[in-house]
Amino acid sequence: MTVLQRYLDRKIQPDMFAVPAPSYDEFAGPSGVRDGWRGLAQGLESFGPVDLERARAEVVRLLEDDGVSYISGPASTTTFVDATIAPPGRPAGPDSATPLAEPEPWQLDPLPLVLAEREWSAVEAGVVQRAELLDAIVADLYGAQRLLAGGHLPVPAVLDHEEYLRALVGEHSAAPSLFMVAVDLGRDASGQWTVMSDRTQAPSGAGYAMQNRRVVSRVMPELYHAAHLHRLTPFFQAMRSALIDAAPAQVESPRVVVLSPGSMSETAFDQAFLASLLGFPLVEGGDLTVRDGRVWMRVLGKLEEVDVILRRVDSIWTDPLELRPGSRLGVAGLVECVRRGTVSVVNAIGSGIVENPALMPYLPQLCERLLGQSLRLSSVQTWWCGDADGMRYVTQHLDELVVRPISRGHGRSVRGIALSRAEREKVIAMIAAAPHRYVGQQVLQLSSAPTAIGGRLLPRNVVLRSFAVRDGSSYAAMLGGLARVSDDADESRGLLVTAAGGGIAKDVWVVSEHPVVAKGQTTIRMSREVDQLAVADATTAAMVPRVLSDLFWFGRYAERAEDLLRLILATRATALETDLDPGSRGALQVLLRAITTTSTAYPGFLAEGCPMMPEFRALLLDRSRLGTAGQSLAALLLAAQGVRDQLSEDVWMVLADMDRASATLAASPDDQGLLLVDTGERILSGLLALAGIVSENMVRDAGWYLLDTGRGLERALQVLALLQATVCEERPWDTERLVVETVLTATESIVTFRRRYGGQDRVEAAVELLVTDARNPRSVAYQLERILTDLRAIPNTSARLRPVRLAEAVVHQVQTVDLGAMSAASDRVELAEFLAGLTTQLRDLADAIRDQYQQLPPTPQPMRTRAGGAA
Repeated sequence: MTVLQRYLDRKIQPDMFAVPAPSYDEFAGPSGVRDGWRGLAQGLESFGPVDLERARAEVVRLLEDDGVSYISGPASTTTFVDATIAPPGRPAGPDSATPLAEPEPWQLDPLPLVLAEREWSAVEAGVVQRAELLDAIVADLYGAQRLLAGGHLPVPAVLDHEEYLRALVGEHSAAPSLFMVAVDLGRDASGQWTVMSDRTQAPSGAGYAMQNRRVVSRVMPELYHAAHLHRLTPFFQAMRSALIDAAPAQVESPRVVVLSPGSMSETAFDQAFLASLLGFPLVEGGDLTVRDGRVWMRVLGKLEEVDVILRRVDSIWTDPLELRPGSRLGVAGLVECVRRGTVSVVNAIGSGIVENPALMPYLPQLCERLLGQSLRLSSVQTWWCGDADGMRYVTQHLDELVVRPISRGHGRSVRGIALSRAEREKVIAMIAAAPHRYVGQQVLQLSSAPTAIGGRLLPRNVVLRSFAVRDGSSYAAMLGGLARVSDDADESRGLLVTAAGGGIAKDVWVVSEHPVVAKGQTTIRMSREVDQLAVADATTAAMVPRVLSDLFWFGRYAERAEDLLRLILATRATALETDLDPGSRGALQVLLRAITTTSTAYPGFLAEGCPMMPEFRALLLDRSRLGTAGQSLAALLLAAQGVRDQLSEDVWMVLADMDRASATLAASPDDQGLLLVDTGERILSGLLALAGIVSENMVRDAGWYLLDTGRGLERALQVLALLQATVCEERPWDTERLVVETVLTATESIVTFRRRYGGQDRVEAAVELLVTDARNPRSVAYQLERILTDLRAIPNTSARLRPVRLAEAVVHQVQTVDLGAMSAASDRVELAEFLAGLTTQLRDLADAIRDQYQQLPPTPQPMRTRAGGAA
């Protein structure tokens, strides 16, 4: 029996012991499969449990390959009942001391949520109308304020909302307030779509929606191509055009940027993916500055004007000067630029005011008043506690409701039925103390959709997020969206209304009865030269100091991990080959100590009796210990996340494969060394592939030159450290021979050495090959010339700059030194001093590169008042 037939059988004859299913099922109706799903159902007729599990595993692999993740920060798990949350008026935020969690893999179901075109038309019209209504409300609240003066909106719920920013009042009347709107929808028991919440602050998820579509289309290509499916691309084309059109009227060739809170924000992937898809630079607050009433982007050696900012930072964090003192996410003076009309920020700063659930009961009347229309999509039934009757109802029916604070920053909503007695009393006391800050909402009996769980299709509750973007005087809706499913019977979420990680995502298919003709570019408003702008912005983004720093360290961490892995594998091979030779123990001890000193993963093999295999394992897997390969790989990933829009998709596939290799070793604690070597070789192969991708795929811009400089600098430092740890002290001939051979193997120079020097094992020859031979790609001399070439190629670089002068001096020193005499000396003190001096010079060069190209602006400091009132 196929998984589809089993699902239908359970819907027709449910298990008498099972939890009752929701009354509305997206897939199956009273008369069988619903219209929109029939094409998909035919394609799934032969799907068995093995096929379904294979599809699910392929989805997981593709998501890992693309590095798709979600970060559940403190705000994802903290409810307003939690005693640790900041009091109303002082919302917890990014400056909180609570550390953010590690990125979690994005979860996606291989089966989409399918909606028939005729049904979707009604949803689309409702979403567009709602966007127009919310836009009109925002314009009034920051403009004429007639709705407040006339009592059409509850004054306390607006004025005490954290997103009603008085600094912006009067600034929104001249231009549309909302650029993009998202609406979270759920079906009620009758099957009608109902709005659960509005997202106008900085709506997220559009990037995830496109990523979902890409993955599902690759996993089930036959079903995807057979469906008469509306595409998502036109929505993003419309968004790109609308962003350009949002520029101030006097600007002819606008520069657009996407402002992100950073790579550790909850939806960092969504932000970076969207920026890459649109072709605009992804920037952070520190990348921008205000000069002469305008916003500028810091690029290498100059400032470039910014005309449009697609904001993904919450409003109150966007300007530490006027809104949130001490914020490191925004740009000091941004609000003043908005006042002057020199920059367009979308969504407009303060637009989160209409996410306020206390406004929902008033929307039907406001729609009639402002638009002259009936509200097409009803909101979930909501009781505002600022109203006496509403407060009475909420406190008396707490177990039947979801309780929400009107401001999202005050904590997540809670399910009344999950409250303990003490929590219940606390919630009632909080409502009584400030009733206008809370609402109670009906708990919808959500519809369900078939979801792949453990080789079976099981019904799971569905929430749909739909998106609309500014399109002239109205809005254009995405023909699809982002659906999320969860198990309503899952009690692991406790008080939370939805899972912290967002549950399992689904692609959303809007299908037609007939083949869909793709809309051409002519239907999209293209008032300015879009393609030329994309190229210019891509080049500029690679010159931002933060981006240059991340790319520089991307190169260094990749090289650092590669060199340590080579040394570990070479030492492991030497240990196996000489295991029965007592005379080899001295060489092995030298090599093990060299691993610790070159990696700086202390105490390591410098500690008495440190076992070899457990330490090798820790060097590969321990990501929290400084100097390990695991720590370098973790730092490499973090640097890559900061410049995701600069890297190709192949990079993430390689990083995912290395992560899978590490996970395989971590899952085998009893490995005796075979799997460890295999894992090291897989990671090493991944690092080599990464080097190839960077070399072959990346444009030669300032970012690439800094990345390549970082790689060359790190390789030179690693070679010098290894030589200092192994050949600067004279040892017995047998020991020295084994040490030199292993060092040459670890530095990928053993073949060249044997071909050039025959059977000789002289230390001086090995040192010359690894230090002064500019023809050897693994030598210090080669890396120095590589660094100098890269530095000279960076735009706006002159011979007078300190990094160039230092590099030239070091190159000259290596070219003129006579290492033969130093290496042949019995004590080799002079050799050790030369290598140490060269290391110091390279570290000085690294500092000079940082100061010249990667210098970030100083952290803004709030002006505090001293005791007694003196500033």
